Amino acid sequence: MTPGSTPPAETPGGAATRIIRGVVRLGRGKAEGIESFGNTPEALLSAIAPSAALFLVLALSQFVQGYDATEVTKVLILVTALLLRLVVSQALASVWGKAEGWLRYATALLWSAWLPMVLSLVVLSIAQIIMPGIVTSRPALVVIMIGIEAYEFWLSWFVAKSGLGFKGGKAALLVVVVNLAVASLYLIAIALPPHYNALKELMGPLPKPHP
Repeated sequence: MTPGSTPPAETPGGAATRIIRGVVRLGRGKAEGIESFGNTPEALLSAIAPSAALFLVLALSQFVQGYDATEVTKVLILVTALLLRLVVSQALASVWGKAEGWLRYATALLWSAWLPMVLSLVVLSIAQIIMPGIVTSRPALVVIMIGIEAYEFWLSWFVAKSGLGFKGGKAALLVVVVNLAVASLYLIAIALPPHYNALKELMGPLPKPHP
């Protein structure tokens, strides 16, 4: 068994438990959580699988509903953004002499990316219970969204720091470069037909401010 590989007798349930445990530990700022993820191509493919399945469902939905340029663009951008994160981070890891740990880092990053989504749902649910009607407050929702985005940035930084052995500054630089690459992709989508604007779509569901 090669270093970083998962035990050959591990059951699907055991693998799921190991991954969840690793995500939770990383999410709490515990560097040992990175050891829960394999450093193999198979581990990375397993981490890509949930996103690939989601993209496939979206693509099939569009096929059934009929062609819509904006919706097709949305699916293509989601796929491209995921691949772009991997390509850019792998290139930087190689340039900075950390290529040997990139598979583990990328695997942990993809699994950990689900945590802010789950956290946002939990926070909104708790906030609605404590302060009924908060979901209709635009300022409150904006604050929550900013908080989740800040946490997501920190988590990406921490995974890079733990998975690739970078110091804080270099880990932050990697996260910034990767996010700038993804942001440029969305800017291109805005500039070119059908002019898909992800930010406008994201802010659309927020309640309108009262005059």
